[in-house]
Amino acid sequence: MAGWPSVSFGHMRANPAIFELHAMLARLAFNLHWAWHAPTSNFFRSLAPEVWDATHNPVAVMHVAQQSPSLLTERADVIAGLGAALDEYLTAPPIVQHTPRIAYFCAEFAIAECLPIYSGGLGVLAGDHLKAASDLGVPMLGIGLLYRYGYFRQTIDASGRQREAYDRLAVESLPLVPVQAAEGVPLEIGVPVAGRTVRARAWLAQVGRVRLYLLDTDVPMNREDDRWITGHLYGGDADTRLRQEIVLGIGGARLIEALRRLGVEVAPEVYHLNEGHSAFVALERAAERARMNSDDDFFRVHKDVAQTTAFTTHTPVAAGNDTFSADLIEAYLSDYRHELRLTHDEFMSLGRRDPYDQSADFSMTVFALRSAQARNAVSQLHETVTRRLWSGVGVGLANTPARIEMDAITNGVHTVTWAGPEMSTLLDRWLGSWWRKYPHRASTWAHILDADARALWGARNAQRERLLQYLSAFETEPSSHGVGVSPLVVGFARRFATYKRAGLLLRRPERFAALLADPSRPVLFVFAGKAHPHDEPGKLIIQRIVEAARDPIFGGRIVFLPDYNVELARLLVQGSDVWLNTPRRPMEASGTSGMKATLNGALNVSELDGWWNEAYVPGLGWAVGSGVPGDMPEDVRDEVEASQLMDLLEREITPLFFTRNEERVPVEWLKRVQRSIAVFASTFSAHRMVNKYVEHIYQPLARSAAARDWTELPAA
Repeated sequence: MAGWPSVSFGHMRANPAIFELHAMLARLAFNLHWAWHAPTSNFFRSLAPEVWDATHNPVAVMHVAQQSPSLLTERADVIAGLGAALDEYLTAPPIVQHTPRIAYFCAEFAIAECLPIYSGGLGVLAGDHLKAASDLGVPMLGIGLLYRYGYFRQTIDASGRQREAYDRLAVESLPLVPVQAAEGVPLEIGVPVAGRTVRARAWLAQVGRVRLYLLDTDVPMNREDDRWITGHLYGGDADTRLRQEIVLGIGGARLIEALRRLGVEVAPEVYHLNEGHSAFVALERAAERARMNSDDDFFRVHKDVAQTTAFTTHTPVAAGNDTFSADLIEAYLSDYRHELRLTHDEFMSLGRRDPYDQSADFSMTVFALRSAQARNAVSQLHETVTRRLWSGVGVGLANTPARIEMDAITNGVHTVTWAGPEMSTLLDRWLGSWWRKYPHRASTWAHILDADARALWGARNAQRERLLQYLSAFETEPSSHGVGVSPLVVGFARRFATYKRAGLLLRRPERFAALLADPSRPVLFVFAGKAHPHDEPGKLIIQRIVEAARDPIFGGRIVFLPDYNVELARLLVQGSDVWLNTPRRPMEASGTSGMKATLNGALNVSELDGWWNEAYVPGLGWAVGSGVPGDMPEDVRDEVEASQLMDLLEREITPLFFTRNEERVPVEWLKRVQRSIAVFASTFSAHRMVNKYVEHIYQPLARSAAARDWTELPAA
C-alpha cells in the first residue's frame, strides 16, 4: 500500500466539485504516464509555464494550481478527458499474452527529467524497458534506489573543466508516494550491513501500469554514514558502491517479500537483473528459500534460484563490471555469509572466475552469471564479445552450462517518448495511431516511404530550429551561419568516456576547420555529455571540446552544451540532422541515442560497433571503421578512422544535405531519411525488445520452473 501524495486537499472538501478536480489532477500528476503522453504533459505546462519549464514536474505545477480553483474549473473538461484517457490506457487488454510476472532490478532508471536518478544509457534503457512493458501490458515491477542527490549537475568553468554540483531532491514534491506498512506507518526494510541493520524506506513511482519501487536509506534511525548510502548515484568509492549494491540486491529482494506479505504484490515468477549491480538479490532469494525449506545446502538452493533468474550484461568495459576486494566483502557481509553457513572462501568463490584463485576479487558480473539460467547481451556483436569474455562461467560453482548461455537481445527505444512533436504529428497523419501502439511491427512503418518530402522537411526544419534557439544562449548564433541557409547539425551526446572518442575529429584540426568554414554549406557540431566525477581522462576530453568551441579557427561552429539530461537528449535527437557515434570497436555494447535520432529524421554516421554493426545498410547512413583491421594499434586506428570520417563528411554527407531542388528541399537526402525510418523504427523499438525478452527469456524460464514443480512462497 502507498500513502496518499503529499498534497493538501482538506480546505477543498467543502466544495466537492473542486475536491474531485484536484483529486483527478493528482492522479494524473502521480502517474508518470505523462512522461510519454504529450497531451497530459502539455496540459500541465499550460497551467504554469514558468514552473513547468523550471522543473518539468507536474506535482510542482499542481501545487501552484491549487492556489487558483477557478483555473481548474475552467479546465474541468480537459482534466476529465485526460483522466478518461489514463483510465482507458490502464485498463486496456495486454498486447502481449501469457507473460509471467517479472521483477526488474536496475541501479538507475530514467523515466522523467524531474526524477534524476540516472547517469546515462543504462538508466535510459531501463526507463524505456518499463514504459514498453507498461504499453504491452507485461506484468512487471521495478526495483531501484532513490538517490537523494541524484547523479550530479554539470557546469563548465572558465578553463573548460567540468565541475560537479549536487542538488538535494525535494522528495515530497516529486511524483513519488511513500509505501506504508500500515496507516501512517512507512514500510521499512532491514538490510544487513557490517553486522548491523540498515533501514531503508520504500517509495513508489507509478510508471503507467508498472510499479517502480525505490529504496531510500535516508532514515532518521540510521547512522549518519548509512543515511548517505543512497546519497549519490555511482558516487564515492568502492565502499559506498558495495553498500549500495547490498541495499539494492538484498534489500530489493526483502522489499518484494514484504510487499507480498502485505498483499500489495504477487510473488514474481522471474527476476531480471539488469547489469550486475543488483546481483546480491540471488543471495537473499536463496537465503529466504533455505529458511523456508530448512535447507542447509546453500549451493543447491542457489542453483534452484538461478532457474528463475535472468541477467543482462551491458558493457565489456572494466569500469562497468564492479569488483570488490576480499577484505571489503568480509567487512560488510561476514555476518550475512555466516547466516548462509558459508566460509569466507566459499562466499568469495561465487564471485571469482576461477573459484580456487584466492587472490582474485569478487566480481558482481561473475556472481550474476553464476546466479542466472538465462543471460543476454544487448547487440549481436556484443553477444560475440561477451561469449568470449565470460566463456566457461556457468551456473553455480560447478559452472553448469546455463539454459540460455548467452542470447543477443539488441536494445531498443521507447518510440513515443523520443519522437519530436512535429515528427509525431506527421506520423499520426501518415500512419494513424498504429505507430504509437505497434511500433515493433514492420508493417506499421511501410507508408513512411510514400510520405510528402516537403512536409517531412518542414518537420525537420521546425525541430532543428528549436535546437538552434536553445543553442543561441551558448556563445554562438548558429542560425546566422550562412546566407539564409540553415546549418547541417551534427549531434554527439553520450557519456564522456575515453573509448567513445568524442574528440576524434579534432585529430585533424585544419581539415575540420576547413569543413566548417564554408558559408554556403554551414555545418554545426553540437556536443553534450558528462564524465564520471572520478574520470579525469573523460574530463580532459570535455575540456578539449570546450576549448575547440572557443577557438576562432572553428568559427563558432562547435558548441558544447552542459548538464546533459533527458530533456536535453530529446532536444538533441529531435533537432540533429546527422547523429555521430565514434566508439572504439568493440567497446560499445549497443548504444541507443542513434535509434532515437533515426525516429526524428536524422541519419547515422557511426563506427561499426554496437547496434550499428547489425543495422548499417549502405545508402541509409554511413559506416566508420569499414575495412580497418581489428588488430591495428589504437593510436594508428584513431588516425585512420578520423580520416575516414572526414572523407565522409566532405565528400558525401555535406554535399548530399545541401543538394536541393527548386523548392530548396534536399529530396535525395529525405529519401534516405524515409528509408532509414522504415527499416530501423520497428527493429530498434523497445516494444520489440521487451517482446523478445518475453519470448526468449521470461516465458522459457517460467515454463522450466513450472516443469520442475517450482514451489512458490506461501501465501500471505
